[in-house]
Amino acid sequence: MKKTLFLMMLVLVNASMALAQTRTVRGKIRDAQTGDGIPGVTVTIKGSSSGTLSGGDGTFKLDASPQDVLVFSSIGFVTQEQSAASTELDIRLVTSRRELSEIVVTGQGIGVEKRRLSTTVETISAKDIKAAPAGQLDQLLAGKLPGAQIRLNSGQPGTASLIRSRGIVSAYSSTTPVIYVDGVRVDNLNTAPALSLETGGAQSSAIADIPIENIERVEFIKGGAATTLYGSDAANGVLQIFTKKGSAMRPELDFEVKLGGTKGTEDYLHFKETADVLFRTGLYQNYRIGLSGGSDRVTYSFSGSFGQDDGFRPANQQKRYNFRSTVSAKVNKILTYTGSLGFSANQFFRDQNANSSYGVFGNLETGAYGELNKFNKTKLDSIKRAIIDPIMANVYQRETVHRFQTSQAFTAQILENLTAKASFGIDYRSSEQLGIFTNRYLIALGAVPPGTDNQGSIDVFNRNFLGLTGDFNIQHKGRANDFSFISTLGGQAFRNIDKQNALHGVNVVDGSRSVNNSGKTTAEDYELTVTNYGFYVAENIGFKDKLFLEMGLRMDANSAFGDNIGNQFYPKIGMSYDLAAENFIANSLPVVSQLRFRANYGKAGLFPPPFSHQRTITGRPFLAGAGFSLGQPGNTDLEPEKVATVEGGLDLGFLNNRFTLSATYYQAKTEGALFNAPYTPSAGLITQLRNIGAISNKGWEFASVLTVLDKKDFSLRLNASYNLLSESVVTSNGGTPQFSIGGFTFLGSFVDVNKPVGFLKGNRPTFDKDGKMTSSEANANLGSPIPKHSGSVGLSFTFKQRLTLYANGDYQSGAYGVNVDEVLRFFNGLSDDRIPEASRDESFFDLAGVWVEKTNYFKVRNISLNYQVPEKYVDRVFKGLEVGFMITNPINIYSSKFDPEVTGSGANIQNGLTVGGFGFGTESSPRQFIGTLRVKL
Repeated sequence: MKKTLFLMMLVLVNASMALAQTRTVRGKIRDAQTGDGIPGVTVTIKGSSSGTLSGGDGTFKLDASPQDVLVFSSIGFVTQEQSAASTELDIRLVTSRRELSEIVVTGQGIGVEKRRLSTTVETISAKDIKAAPAGQLDQLLAGKLPGAQIRLNSGQPGTASLIRSRGIVSAYSSTTPVIYVDGVRVDNLNTAPALSLETGGAQSSAIADIPIENIERVEFIKGGAATTLYGSDAANGVLQIFTKKGSAMRPELDFEVKLGGTKGTEDYLHFKETADVLFRTGLYQNYRIGLSGGSDRVTYSFSGSFGQDDGFRPANQQKRYNFRSTVSAKVNKILTYTGSLGFSANQFFRDQNANSSYGVFGNLETGAYGELNKFNKTKLDSIKRAIIDPIMANVYQRETVHRFQTSQAFTAQILENLTAKASFGIDYRSSEQLGIFTNRYLIALGAVPPGTDNQGSIDVFNRNFLGLTGDFNIQHKGRANDFSFISTLGGQAFRNIDKQNALHGVNVVDGSRSVNNSGKTTAEDYELTVTNYGFYVAENIGFKDKLFLEMGLRMDANSAFGDNIGNQFYPKIGMSYDLAAENFIANSLPVVSQLRFRANYGKAGLFPPPFSHQRTITGRPFLAGAGFSLGQPGNTDLEPEKVATVEGGLDLGFLNNRFTLSATYYQAKTEGALFNAPYTPSAGLITQLRNIGAISNKGWEFASVLTVLDKKDFSLRLNASYNLLSESVVTSNGGTPQFSIGGFTFLGSFVDVNKPVGFLKGNRPTFDKDGKMTSSEANANLGSPIPKHSGSVGLSFTFKQRLTLYANGDYQSGAYGVNVDEVLRFFNGLSDDRIPEASRDESFFDLAGVWVEKTNYFKVRNISLNYQVPEKYVDRVFKGLEVGFMITNPINIYSSKFDPEVTGSGANIQNGLTVGGFGFGTESSPRQFIGTLRVKL
């Protein structure tokens, strides 16, 4: 008995001593090459969820016992482990320029090393974002994602862009990828809503107001292998945005001021006088304040900003308010909570663009007011006073957007190798479009005669979108001798509620802001509620940490179809082989620091529009009563489009990755492509959505980084990418006639077998030596709006870790577009050097081909210069001071007579396909000259 009591006491004493040995470990994490402190490094106790983040100067502290092992990891650096036996640590992390040890989230749901993935995940770091910030998401992405094309289709605020990669996989649906913010799927509508204010071609976009406040990192994954984790709508890829989480340090307050000017881009103007009449330099200002800090148990990051841009022309001003916060807390040794909340309020004004006779810019450029280059200043001033000023003073097209986002996530480290994560989030977006056409506006345009009263109109469009995201996954990491395993099981549910309504008032008294003052009022509405849900299982097997095998399967369902479609299954399989880890490579080829082969196969899908399988009857007013007509004929056989992608590639690195090269070849085949195609006339049936098409896309993607200098005082890094779309063609149309997806009667965008989706079709004329048209080939293929070649370039130069020069740009070639402005100048009787005088009386139908031009370009998107003032000059007042200057859109080199990027973003239906191709009365993205002052307190 005494022996037993003695043993029990001994155990208690040892346990208490072990507990007493838990003490505070402090240290500083530095860059191994420069010696500078590294902020935001994740410090965790191996085998637990306990940890912290390093502060702004690289320092950290946390409680640990001498037996613990600390793990130090940060994006851009090689992960390092260190014993906690000492209470004072000096950690030196080695730079990882493009290493496969980098941790990414998008490929696996919970963080995983890149080398274990068979797919490529492209990233934009906080450093890149800081060097060239932007007001909206598409501007942030332009020129920074090697494998994606982001085309800014308008200089008008809040408008849609073209976002696509690897060609066109659908002839019906948008090319915009699925977008997540802190794990929450957000509204990515990049076309006009079903009910929308008519502004010509300047369609609104939900992407334009996704809050980008406090972004830490962006990840983009492409291809069919992306769908296992992200569902049936991921065929165009997945874009993930992660916000800052704060770090364990004393509260740090930072303040940022940006001041500058916004100036209209004049490079593409036909009449330079258009700028004299319409453009101006507007004031740009943005103020941001941020607070971050925390302890080893709770970290936080808060930021808020106000921005205002007066625009480069009247009726283009905008205001934006943003707030975002993120809090992370360790509830206990097992459970960690992370919550983020974002709110934005945007209001902007814009003018009619593109296909609108009310567009001031378009009318100036197309000669509606005459041949401006032949007018003197007095005549130009009279146009401004008599036409432009009255129009701009009386047009009122305003959009107001409020957006709220929140993400609530819990991560449980159940066992050392078993992690579970559950999250829930909301994306709520409310927008109101208000359009007022006054009598004075219509008179100035010549739409009604002078003296006319009460012919004005008011249109009000409201859209309220509520998106709910629920996600759960559990991941186990195991090891058996030379084998390692990462097993993931999870499920997701997305519920979208989209409600829209419109009010139209006509015969409105001037000065009204409400449809209540209308002589006649009409209304319409639109509502759509749909739930997507899916379950997935994924396995990643490693052999000797060199050879990895990925497998996954996802089952998806959709509430809008039920038993008509049932459950859909999407498999993926892939492999990755890190050959550089083999000893014979290291011994025989010491200059090779990275050599990885990868290949994968995966299926993705795109659901048809909800409820499009149903046969409907439409009620319509008739003779003051109710009437009925046939709605959609319905198609009970509708299924999702299936996109099967095969890709293979390699990642090379030389001289400790001073030079890296990534190459990928892909083939994407869309089966059961949705065509809203007509039946043959003899069938007696109308157009109906059907799974009858097949589309093939093939190509190459290359991305490289060259570190020219890597010294303590100097560093110079160059990056470039090149994408070749070797094939993008409809391989089957199910025997249906070709059909139009946009454009005009005489020159449109069509879908037909053995041709690219959206190819341009029209007559191609031939002229003799005297300029007389001798023939015109009817319905000729005049080229594709989709570029065959595209890519990006960038430069980053640092001097003594204080002065940083950054620049990036992108390019395209092999695409074609229609110079619609030139067509209208021809209609208005202006000279056109492409049409000989001898043929000016020919039908414009026969002349159509002369207005199709190559849309090759190279554009520098940003050039920025930042300088961090030495601490010794400011440490009595500030913790840090940084000044900078940035120019956006400074250089444009192009082949066409119009902006080759501004070629239309209009879609026939909500979330429909957009291929562009029509340059038409739309201002280009403006130039901005912005000075920046950043202060840390």
